[in-house]
Amino acid sequence: MWEIKEHFKDHSVQQQVVKFFLETGLSVKNGKIYCNEVEMSPSRIGRVLDVDRRTVGAAVNTIENSEELSQIFSDLKATAFFKEVARDMDAGLIEIIPDDPHGVGILARVATKISDFGISIRQCITEDPEFTEEPKLYVITESPIPGEVVDDIKEEEGVESVIVY
Repeated sequence: MWEIKEHFKDHSVQQQVVKFFLETGLSVKNGKIYCNEVEMSPSRIGRVLDVDRRTVGAAVNTIENSEELSQIFSDLKATAFFKEVARDMDAGLIEIIPDDPHGVGILARVATKISDFGISIRQCITEDPEFTEEPKLYVITESPIPGEVVDDIKEEEGVESVIVY
């Protein structure tokens, strides 16, 4: 991800636009912005971010003028994130804060603990430590997580804290 930051190091507002593209899975193809196959308006994106539409356009141009950025951004896809609706789906949701967001194996160890209790995982989302100050791991499970599973996860190497919703 350092390549992306490098291209926008002198343009903090464009960097904000690009971060939004990455967080929401917006792709850039042929000078246009897409949410999967739906074309998005630079003006609307500008309003959401409280930036001028020309800044959005400039970010798109920078992406299009770089082969490596164009390759990355042309293949992005938006994905549903069930965090806000987990309760409505009678699912479990835990948020894990790592000791070190670059630590290796945290997701694997957490998934193993959950599966050891016979609970199916529906979704895992991790925030990118390159673009988020305090990245977290979110795990949505088929059913609510029992307290003993949470206690076991808290004991895992690399886990600073666990929040259950």
